Amino acid sequence: MHSVVYDYQTFSLQQYGGISRYFCEIAPRVHRAHGFKVRIVAPVHFNAYLSRCDVPQTALYMRKLWKTGPLFRAANRAFSPWLTQRHKPSLIHRTFFEPLDWPSSVPVIVTVHDMINELFPGSFPASDHTARNKRLCVERADHIVCNSHFTANDLIRLTGISCRKVSVTHLGCSGVFAAAAPLDEEPPHPRPYLLYVGHRAGHKNFGAALAAFAASHRLGAELDFVAFGGLPFSSAERERMAALRLTPDRVLRWSGSDAELAHAYRHARALVYPSTYEGFGIPPLEAMSAGCAVTCSNTSSIPEVVGEAALLFDPDDVESMRHAMEAVCLDDGIRAGLIAAGKRRVQQFSWDKCAADTVAVYKGLLGAG
Repeated sequence: MHSVVYDYQTFSLQQYGGISRYFCEIAPRVHRAHGFKVRIVAPVHFNAYLSRCDVPQTALYMRKLWKTGPLFRAANRAFSPWLTQRHKPSLIHRTFFEPLDWPSSVPVIVTVHDMINELFPGSFPASDHTARNKRLCVERADHIVCNSHFTANDLIRLTGISCRKVSVTHLGCSGVFAAAAPLDEEPPHPRPYLLYVGHRAGHKNFGAALAAFAASHRLGAELDFVAFGGLPFSSAERERMAALRLTPDRVLRWSGSDAELAHAYRHARALVYPSTYEGFGIPPLEAMSAGCAVTCSNTSSIPEVVGEAALLFDPDDVESMRHAMEAVCLDDGIRAGLIAAGKRRVQQFSWDKCAADTVAVYKGLLGAG
């Protein structure tokens, strides 16, 4: 029986977030795989997903209060090595890039989700050492898992790591997005709407999507623009909307659970995903699962995820974006074709497959058949 230990890092950095969710999705599936047992060692954490993660844990949930983050990390650094050794790991899968010591006799794997810090250094404060720590971590690790071929190629190009040391395991998305809608389900909004999902800053390119929407008289006449998730609109965002003559009743911000997001996808005219860089990009996958047509950027990993099941645009060209948004939102035939293609495309991605591919990486590293 091979013992796999996942460390504390992402669970003491994120209350919610894609990286911690990824580990909470694959860990139970690895634990159920033949010949493997899993333990998460996170002595002190404030992660919302971990309490629902059905694997053995050495973990204590504590509510995060002001300035408690450094205390959490100090406690974890002090106790994790001893607690990890107690469980006699066959393999350690690190969940982020802090410079930690680990037993030299135990193989170590690390997952790299993107190379944003390296490619957009100006988007991060000088105190952010993620890029430096990541490089040290991947150089010391025995193997690296990336969530797309695009990210793997970026990693190899930017660090010089051997391609033999890198594997790709595509991500999945929650089954809640593929669930059938209740028969009596009402739309969440009285008017048709275009949906944007996720954070809005920097390379997410939210401002360009707003500009493309505002530039279209046809879209403006028929649809509202809904941003789901992220922080409340900032004063700068509201000023940008006013400059584009988009009134507050036409650009809305919603937030809520995955079930509420799935509800929003099912009734949206389309998802617009204008990001200029993604290591993977889960919202298009969620949208396709929920039967929502997708129009998205033609850059980074996004085409690798959507294949031919989305209408692509140049995220640096507002006119390209406008044309794509109009085609998907206003042409029923195009939209129906994309929805059908999305349903087929999404069958290639699942957390079960991600976990199975991860187990295959573990077996290769451990010499297990």
